Amino acid sequence: MGNNLTKPYNFFANYFGQGGFDALGANETINDHTYVAILALDAATVTVDAVTGDDLTVSPIPAGTTIYGRFSSVTCDSGKILVYREYVD
Repeated sequence: MGNNLTKPYNFFANYFGQGGFDALGANETINDHTYVAILALDAATVTVDAVTGDDLTVSPIPAGTTIYGRFSSVTCDSGKILVYREYVD
């Protein structure tokens, strides 16, 4: 079951990355957790599988841009990204 973001504590824990993050480079995939944000460190192309809604391929994401959502899998096709895990208490 997902996190209850209506509780301020859970919202801010996710917003400030308290679930941790993983760094991905070109041609790397991660799917061990639920992810809530993707930050492009360099211009990047990513493919994500959404927990709800549509899957997405974004090309290119400018460096410094963050994409928010709930993703079960993230692939960095090119560039470098940080993928933030959902905080679960």
